[in-house]
Amino acid sequence: MDKHKKSTIKITRAICLSIVCSFVCVISNAQKSKLVHKDAPQWFSFKWYSDSVSGRYFDKLAILLPVKIDNINANFMAQFDLGASETVLYGNTLKNYYPGRAFLYSLLDTLHPGTSDAGVVIYPSKKIALHIGNYTTKDALFFENYGDEVPKDSLFTSSEKHIGTIGADFTKNKVLIIDYPNHKMCLLDTITKYWSSRAVFVNCKVKNNRIQLPLTINGQVHWIMFDTGASIFPLSTNKQFWESTVDPDAKVDTLKVNSWGEKVRYYGAPIRSAVYLGKFKLSPQKAWYTENQRLLDFNKGEGITGTTGNAYFFDNVVIIDFRNNRFGIVKQEKK
Repeated sequence: MDKHKKSTIKITRAICLSIVCSFVCVISNAQKSKLVHKDAPQWFSFKWYSDSVSGRYFDKLAILLPVKIDNINANFMAQFDLGASETVLYGNTLKNYYPGRAFLYSLLDTLHPGTSDAGVVIYPSKKIALHIGNYTTKDALFFENYGDEVPKDSLFTSSEKHIGTIGADFTKNKVLIIDYPNHKMCLLDTITKYWSSRAVFVNCKVKNNRIQLPLTINGQVHWIMFDTGASIFPLSTNKQFWESTVDPDAKVDTLKVNSWGEKVRYYGAPIRSAVYLGKFKLSPQKAWYTENQRLLDFNKGEGITGTTGNAYFFDNVVIIDFRNNRFGIVKQEKK
């Protein structure tokens, strides 16, 4: 109060009390605001990649996330693919953003190279910081000579540069909420009471950071991996199971899609029985099969009948609890 001794303004006790009360209220509201901010989900948006496959246009072909790499000011996007166990960066796409090969490779662990199933040389990356929303990781894998090279005069243009794939390591031991209708998602360390009370959950399996759902088809439970990288395939499986599942009199559809640089042919027909996830009846869809040996071997190694994608859940908010091996569908509010 010493610094106010020379002031000619006398503050009455009532005004003082008013100021003190107002100050306390401001602090209280700020604390409440801080708590709400802390507990509220930190949403980040996604967009759908649209394109034509085998002459047909799909408006929801893949999920793309806006990402940042180090301090590079470029319009980077990456596919969100829970079917991939690791996050991947495309070497051809990124190389021109760095001052030279020697500098780029100094950011990689070149002493421990690997090879992908498709024969691509891989280096672990420990010094390239990848930012997705409020999440940062340096544990991506660098795929050498993979992806489309960006010309030097186009590095910082407004066009989107697809620089990689965000894999299942992104969600390890987290709770992932995907709000499909509003094109956003978030990661939580643990599920809150709010979200837990809003969803109907089924127990699942998690293997190699990937989640497997118990789908009931033809009255039997089959373990199907949930793969956000397979948007257009509600159910992808082997020919034998496909033949036991689809309408035998239906016309067979055909698509030829890209799978890690390889063109793979799929055949589809309507599923003849209802498909359930727990007690939740999924919308009628087609089942697809492929005879690609690499993909069939993957299913066998994972112990699954096949994979499912985003198509079953376009109209839903889903909660994937990787900490407690649960998959939930948020109950829609009655209008």
